[in-house]
Formats: sequence, structure tokens, C-alpha cells
Amino acid sequence: MITVLIVDDDPNIRLLLQKILEEEYEILTARDGVEAQEVLNQEGDRIGSVILDWSMPRLSGIEVLRWIKEQPALEHIPVIMHTVLTGPEQVKEGIDAGAFYYLPKPATEDIIRSIVRAAVADWKDRKRLLEQLKREEAPFVHLLEGHFRFRTLADGEHLAVMIANSCPQPERAAMIMEMITNGIEHGNLGITYEEKTKFMEEGTWYAEIERRLDLPEHAAKYIDLHFRRHKDKITILIEDCGQGFDFNAFLTLDEQRLLDNHGRGIAIARSYLDLEYQGKGNRVLVTIPCAQA
Repeated sequence: MITVLIVDDDPNIRLLLQKILEEEYEILTARDGVEAQEVLNQEGDRIGSVILDWSMPRLSGIEVLRWIKEQPALEHIPVIMHTVLTGPEQVKEGIDAGAFYYLPKPATEDIIRSIVRAAVADWKDRKRLLEQLKREEAPFVHLLEGHFRFRTLADGEHLAVMIANSCPQPERAAMIMEMITNGIEHGNLGITYEEKTKFMEEGTWYAEIERRLDLPEHAAKYIDLHFRRHKDKITILIEDCGQGFDFNAFLTLDEQRLLDNHGRGIAIARSYLDLEYQGKGNRVLVTIPCAQA
């Protein structure tokens, strides 16, 4: 079972969250931010998400969040801020610190389960990519320029890992998979935001992508990826065959989408990478700085 860490100074809230989640996850608890640091230092490699109270004695939730994002071994753990502070200013402060998941106090059991599932699903995807990075070699380390064309998530993930392993900070470079995924699901296959919400709730998102890839109208749609190594940077241009989208709405996460079960990928990737969407939004340029030769 995936482990979830619940951090709250209120024992009743810790117990309530534990009872709601313990059928799906192994639960660890901490009474404040200092205890949370101790647990994360000891168990961080198996924790799939942290539910973190904002207001706590000794060390506040926002301080713990900033500390987590400063630890290379922990920075990719999704943090869910569990708080009454869900106004625009507090949300922006949390997102700037690295929190892309929020649970308002109080929240229904359905919302709690939905947000935790979304965070854990993102962690599982991220962990799979990181494990592939460790297994794969770096075949493109001497590549100066390349043009790749593919259709499926599996091919995109394989390419993302090979490219990331040839970049500085490969764990961050692997976030290009978010833009690849968006290009396939929304750009080429026309899955709308509302449809993805439904598929994620049903657990049928991957199956729906495979179904649509087999449809005749999508047979000639692909992702073009252009890789180029410059003296002081690497650029990756990703282009899909779709009609584009309102990318400005997804470069940040606002309070209106805090409780959705998806829609954070581009904003999270942007916190790690330099992204520039072009034209109607079906092209995105990723720039990764590197030391000059």
C-alpha cells in the first residue's frame, strides 16, 4: 500500500483523515511540523503524499512545505495543504512554495478521497519516470540535434526519459512528459477537460486514450519533438496536431481548480522548467540551461 503522511496538531482531524483513508493507504501521522520532518527524513522514500495543516505550533505547514521542496530526495512528493486559508493570497503563497493540492476545512469524504487519489496518482507517475531514469542510459548525451515523431504515451515516456538523461538535472527535465501527455490527450485525441475529469473518476483514462488512438480519425496524428543542444542551453520543441488551447489558464493553478482531480501538470512542470507556448497553443518550447562548453 502507498503511504500517506497526515500532519496536523488536532488529534481529532488526524483520526478523521486516517479513518477516511486507511482502507486505501498506509497512514503515518505527525503532530506538528517538527515531527513531520523527522518522519519524512526516515520514511520519505515510501511516502506518496503529505496532507499538511497550515497553522501548527513549532513549525508551520508552509515552513514544512518550503523545507520539503528544498530536499532533493523529497521535493517530488505531492503536498496537500489542509487548511481554512483558501483565499487567493494564501493559495498563491502555497503554490509559489510548491503546493498544487488543497483540501479546505471542512471537506467531504468524497473530496478528501478525490484529492488524495489525484496527488498519489501524480506521485506514482513521477516515481515511475524517476525509476526509468535510473535504469536507462543516456544515448543522446552527444546528440546535437534530433527530430522525433510518435503517437503513444508509452513512446513519449520512453523518449522523455532518454532526453532527460542527456540533460542537466534529469529529474526535472523529465517533466517534459507533462507537455507530451497534454499534446496526445487534448491536442491529438480531443479529450476535453471535463471528459478527463470523468475518466479519472472512473479510472478509465488510460483505456480511453488507447481506444481513441485506434480510431481511424486519429491514425495520422502524432507528436513532433525537436531536440537541439546549444552552447549554453538545450531546447525541446513539442508540437501536436490539435487546434490548440487556452494555455494561459493552465500556466498557474487558481482557486477555481483547487479541488479538481487533474489540471495541475503544466503548472507543476512550469515550476521546474522554462516553458513558452507558441501560437494557438499546440507548440511549446522548453528551454533547459546548461553550462557553457
